[in-house]
Amino acid sequence: MSDKLQLASRLWQRDASLWSVHEPEKVAILNRLGWLDAPGWICQQLGALKDWVADTLASGQFQQIVVLGMGGSSLAPEVLCNVVPSAPGFPSLSILDSTAPEMVRNVLEADLKHTLFIVASKSGTTLETADLYRFFFHKVGQISASPGDQFVAITDQDSWLQGHAEEMGFRHTFINPSDIGGRYSALSYFGMVPAALCGLDVTRLLDQANAYTKTTQDNLPDQNDALALGIFLGQQALMGRDKMQLEIADRFSALGIWIEQLVAESTGKLGKGILPVCASEGAPSHGGDDVFYVRISDGERGQSEHTTDREINWSITDPLSIGAEFFKWEFATAIAAHYLGINPFDEPNVAEAKNSTNRFIKSGEILETSGSVDTPQFELHQMAADESAMGQTASAFFAALQPGNYISLLAYLPIEHPFISALENLRQRLSERYGVACTVGFGPRYLHSTGQLHKGGASTGCFVQFISESVGDYDVPESGYSFSQLLRAQADGDISVLASKGLPVMRVRLKGDRLASIAGFADAI
Repeated sequence: MSDKLQLASRLWQRDASLWSVHEPEKVAILNRLGWLDAPGWICQQLGALKDWVADTLASGQFQQIVVLGMGGSSLAPEVLCNVVPSAPGFPSLSILDSTAPEMVRNVLEADLKHTLFIVASKSGTTLETADLYRFFFHKVGQISASPGDQFVAITDQDSWLQGHAEEMGFRHTFINPSDIGGRYSALSYFGMVPAALCGLDVTRLLDQANAYTKTTQDNLPDQNDALALGIFLGQQALMGRDKMQLEIADRFSALGIWIEQLVAESTGKLGKGILPVCASEGAPSHGGDDVFYVRISDGERGQSEHTTDREINWSITDPLSIGAEFFKWEFATAIAAHYLGINPFDEPNVAEAKNSTNRFIKSGEILETSGSVDTPQFELHQMAADESAMGQTASAFFAALQPGNYISLLAYLPIEHPFISALENLRQRLSERYGVACTVGFGPRYLHSTGQLHKGGASTGCFVQFISESVGDYDVPESGYSFSQLLRAQADGDISVLASKGLPVMRVRLKGDRLASIAGFADAI
């Protein structure tokens, strides 16, 4: 089997014409290909990184590491801390990429004196990351005369965050190569600093990743499984199968949220895209001819690698091979984008929700929707570009689904197991009931992930947004608003943008017991 297009060679030669023929865009693409060198580059930094980690942890002060970040800056560490737990004697690692007050409280209730915060952002100006940083810096400042000692920055050269970290006396600032985009940054400081701090064997992880990168230089797909995966993804999408049911063994299931962001944000634009549908291992599919399958099993079960007309699968045998898995998907996604004829390194629609959020948060206004259906457990509010559709019931909303559509559940709720489980149950029921793909996203996390595809991809989504009153609240220092107000502004901002594009959007306001309300909604439909 040969690749006459020489795709692997062209990618490694940084041939921007793989994705665009326009010179300005080609220049921008060339400034986003640093991920190809990231595994080798970070290996050169390992000696200094390990020395810094040893010095930082020598006093025994830090018992937990908390990453404050959004999107690609936080999802790779989340995968690592779930797939490869902290080593004995090292701090635990947790991720905060939510503005839900309950999630803020979970960190606040830990022992702040023994917490090291990593502020992870290319610019440092990402709204959620900046607000979370200001809040926790203020809180640490109430118990420490030198709060900067408990903060570390990972950012780009000459970013706002670099200057601010120096001004505030951060313990350390790691400068990442600026030609590595956020969602392609797993094998750079953004992924490896948290990994080293919680005792992962980063040397072995990176050795495997570096060895793997050499296999991706072959132009023969049967010798280059990253190329084969990319061709498979691209060709499936060209055949009209633009929903990827992603089934990953429980041991490695955290990888799904990282793949979801990488694929959705990279491919979802110009009316095209591949929608990842994260499902449990062995889950049935209720989609139609628009669905294909990627199945990743636990190597201990001995599943062999093979590809069929609409399915590809392989096994992971070693948790530390997750670094190679990161690179495989980065490479494959870039190849798939070539088939789709898009630039995988931009996100042209992400700013729309950000701008809309800013309008709501600055004005202090709350978006109220008309046409409600009350039950003892929930209120249903529907928004659409056509006001005559405002009063439709949930059943009428879903009855409009057509083959090739998908449902996306957008939850402005804490990212906690009870809500994850309840929404996954609802996802499966909706998919089975209506025979279409269904996804779940937590706000504001999904705004930096599938939110790009929702707005820039094919106009086939039907969106159900869940909001509720937060349990408790905290003011964001120097902002004039609280976290619950910010979360509501983000929900209002996104639903407004979706509706302005003529996409069907339904809002469900959860009342009282939120888990019971979700169950009540499921029963009502």
